[in-house]
Formats: sequence, C-alpha cells, structure tokens
Amino acid sequence: MLWTEEGYRFSWRVMLVEKSGNAIFTLKDPKTNRQTEITNSRYLTPFQEKQMSIQPDFILQYAHYLKYEYQRTHGIENPIITVDAHVALNGKVSQRFIDPNVNLAEIKDDFFPKKWILTYGE
Repeated sequence: MLWTEEGYRFSWRVMLVEKSGNAIFTLKDPKTNRQTEITNSRYLTPFQEKQMSIQPDFILQYAHYLKYEYQRTHGIENPIITVDAHVALNGKVSQRFIDPNVNLAEIKDDFFPKKWILTYGE
C-alpha cells in the first residue's frame, strides 16, 4: 500500500509515489513526567530526516534509537517516545500519519499489519 508502505519495497511500483512529511518526536521520562521535544538534526542528516519522516519503518527505527540513546546518555529507564507525523501523498494535503498516542519505544518491528500507522484519510 502506498500510504503505509507495508510490502512496498517488495514491489515494482517504488517510483510511482511522491511523499513529503515532517515528524516531531517527543520523549517523556515516566518517572518524572518531564518531556522534551527531540531536535532531529542532532541525530540525523537532512537527507536521513527527510526519508525518516515519510517511511514508517524508519520512524520506528529512529524511535528505538532515541530510546537507547536516552537510556545510555541520560539514564532514563523505559522512555516513552511518541511522534507527531504528517505526510502528503502525491501532492494532496498532508494528513496525520502515525498515531500520536502510541509509545513507539514499545513497538516491535515485524511483518504484521501496523496498527500504529493511521489509515489514509483517518
């Protein structure tokens, strides 16, 4: 599917989509309830940030990276990582892409349908 990209990389149709988007990550310490907005440019190049913001598997991988980075550098146990991501598909108006209430740090990457990716038009 073009929106969720589930199975997309196994397809011949990889050049038929134009996507653009942005992703703002928030990290919350469950012990103190303190939260911070992540500055993606501290961890990603501009190209990496552009690609990450439109591809759900990259969003999930980056959230897992942030989890381990903040555990390692700040000692935050089990950080809650959420994202406010919006994507525009083929020139249409951007729409919310990922459920902002889901803690991506707890999601495992697998080949099953991804319920944390919102349905196009939702």
